[in-house]
Amino acid sequence: MKRPSLFKVGLILSIIGVVWTGFVFSESEKISQSFHLNIAQTASFDLKLQNPGIGFYKTSVSDLGDAVFIQVLDSEENIIADKKIETKMAVNYFDFENPGIYTIKITNLSDYPIPIEVEFGNTNVSQIRNPAIVLFLGFVLMVISGYRKLKNYKIAHPDEKIS
Repeated sequence: MKRPSLFKVGLILSIIGVVWTGFVFSESEKISQSFHLNIAQTASFDLKLQNPGIGFYKTSVSDLGDAVFIQVLDSEENIIADKKIETKMAVNYFDFENPGIYTIKITNLSDYPIPIEVEFGNTNVSQIRNPAIVLFLGFVLMVISGYRKLKNYKIAHPDEKIS
C-alpha cells in the first residue's frame, strides 16, 4: 500500500481545518437584519452574548459614500466601540468581557434614505483555536512538501555551442 504524500496529508488537514472553522463560526451567536434608514434615523438591535471574547459587526450599504455611524453598547449602556463607516461593506471587531445583552445602534449620516444590511455577533474565538491549529499544521506540511520538491529539483542545461 502506498503512503499518502506529505502534500496530500497537508491538503486534507487544511480542508478539515477550514470546514471545522466555518462550522464553528456559523454556529456562533449572531443576528442579521436588512432595513431602510431615513435621514438621521437610528435603528438598534440587541443580542445576548454568553462567553467573553471578540464580537463583530458587518455592515453593507448600497452605494459608496453612504455614511453610517455605528455604536456598540454593553448591558450598562457603556460604549464599547463606535465607528463612522463610508464604504460599501465593512467588518469591525470589538472585545467584550462580561456576558450580557449587547446593543448595536446604526445612525444614517447621509442626506437621503439608505438601505442597510447588518450582521452582529460573537466570533467564538475560543472555540476556533483548535480548528485553526489543524489548518496551520496542514499549511505547514504543504509548505514543507513544496520546499522539499523545489530543493531536489534540478534543471537540465543544454550544452552550449561556443562558435
